[in-house]
Amino acid sequence: MKTWLNVAEAAEYAGVSRDTIYTACERREIHHARVGGRRSIRLKPEWIDAWLERHARRAEAFGEASMH
Repeated sequence: MKTWLNVAEAAEYAGVSRDTIYTACERREIHHARVGGRRSIRLKPEWIDAWLERHARRAEAFGEASMH
């Protein structure tokens, strides 16, 4: 696995669209680094994993709360 992923690679890694990655970066939901131009974003796989874990925990908490 590469150390740094571009947005397309990060989207494929996470199983989401490139727009989802861009939106998460804009909302500062996912740690990322900007390189050069405004849309030149790089992400580390562990940052993507952490973002996915946070979303999974939120989804689990929401699911548990809605079951009561």
